[in-house]
Amino acid sequence: MRFLTNKIEDLTSNSIVCFIFENDQNKTDLFNHLDKLSNNELSKQIYDYRIIKGKFQESIKIAINENLVALVMGLGKKEELTRKKLSQTAAFCARQLKNRQSIAFELVENLGLKNCEDNFSKSDAVNIIFTGARIGLYEFQKYLSDKKTITDTIEILENNITKEIETNAQIGAYSSFAMKFAKDLINEQAQIVTPAYVAQIAQDIAKEHNLEVKIFNKNEIKELNMNAFLAVGQGSVNEPKFIHLTYKPKNTPRKKIALVGKGITFDAGGMNIKPAQSMLTMKSDMSGAASVLGIIQAIANLKSDIELHVVSALCENMTSGSAYKQGDVLTAMNGKTIEVDNTDAEGRITLADALCYCDKLGVDEVIDIATLTGAVIVSLGHNITGVLGNNQEQIDKFQKIAGKSCENTWQMPILDELKDNLKSEIADMKNTGGRNAGTSTAGWFLSNFTKSKSWMHLDIAGTAYLDKSNKETLFGPTGVMIRSLINYLLS
Repeated sequence: MRFLTNKIEDLTSNSIVCFIFENDQNKTDLFNHLDKLSNNELSKQIYDYRIIKGKFQESIKIAINENLVALVMGLGKKEELTRKKLSQTAAFCARQLKNRQSIAFELVENLGLKNCEDNFSKSDAVNIIFTGARIGLYEFQKYLSDKKTITDTIEILENNITKEIETNAQIGAYSSFAMKFAKDLINEQAQIVTPAYVAQIAQDIAKEHNLEVKIFNKNEIKELNMNAFLAVGQGSVNEPKFIHLTYKPKNTPRKKIALVGKGITFDAGGMNIKPAQSMLTMKSDMSGAASVLGIIQAIANLKSDIELHVVSALCENMTSGSAYKQGDVLTAMNGKTIEVDNTDAEGRITLADALCYCDKLGVDEVIDIATLTGAVIVSLGHNITGVLGNNQEQIDKFQKIAGKSCENTWQMPILDELKDNLKSEIADMKNTGGRNAGTSTAGWFLSNFTKSKSWMHLDIAGTAYLDKSNKETLFGPTGVMIRSLINYLLS
């Protein structure tokens, strides 16, 4: 897909979104341009006949000429337009015009909101619209015999294209690519997406973007003493892989950050096998790994000034004669022991060794992203990502940026009292602690395997994959937190 920025008179798309505010008589440059092209038909429909009044997501399609269709889209009251509403509207508009080869959007800004966190400029809007529109257009058609034509170009129209607009256009374009990359990988069948398959993709990414890459096989993982991670994957015929990609800027990096993505390429639950219905979407249990692989490509394309390490422990959690069992005691890379209380709480076990590995990288921050607990769905539902960590300044900064990236987060606590939930008589801790405070307990478990003073954990179990569409994203993988993490890393 192409992303363009052009002046209004240089419009190349065959469809266009023209925004209007509720009961606002002010006509934008784009409106006047389209009105002229339509011989004033646009003004007649909107301001004379009052076909629509600009209420939020109230819309009408109008043929401007034989080649150009305009979707006039209401944004509601100007003082109520937020970043989130703009992103949802961009996705909605893109779906309305998805049969068109190309779609153009005009830029809007809203700097007068009482809540300054929701204020946005035109340079902010270009990032929001590019990512929102790409979300709206996303479809996975690989296995459809009757494939639909999909829009191949998204264009932004603005007569005063500043350097800041161009920069944010690039960020939006590469962020949307990272999201599509992750969603395509998650949508692919688990029969194909094995640990070896993802490892090969990591090698291909490294080659394309000139990144350093290390791929550890089973024996090399054993030499690193990642015995917890190895145990989770030992029930599968597909051997585990551990990947480590590194992006380094040309000059001395401003900061060094490690991103860890949970990489269970299929989760059957192990010996604590899941019910059939619960396994239907378990190809998505590697959403964290897919996300961080998409993110490092965006960071490389944007030539960021940070050093970024992307790490993932890849395996399948299957049941077989060789699978790990309840009651087993596993020794992690840092020497701490784990009594296996439930083999279906496997993600935290693999993350334990991945976090230990990051201690050796000399980074300033560690962030992991994982479909970790069902408890986070009970607590926060399918539209809010749980955030936990040990550095409040890091968490506050990230949550502020996530909000500006049109994504919802909520901080959950990690308390010392939670260690009682994981008390074991034969090991340092158990891997589960019952239903109560499940997300926070999992966070406390993970905190035992990192020495970083700036560690943050994102639990995307409820937000990474949707059973039904919401106002912005269609059902299936969402690419959640990718745009927030990219904006955070660039900040």
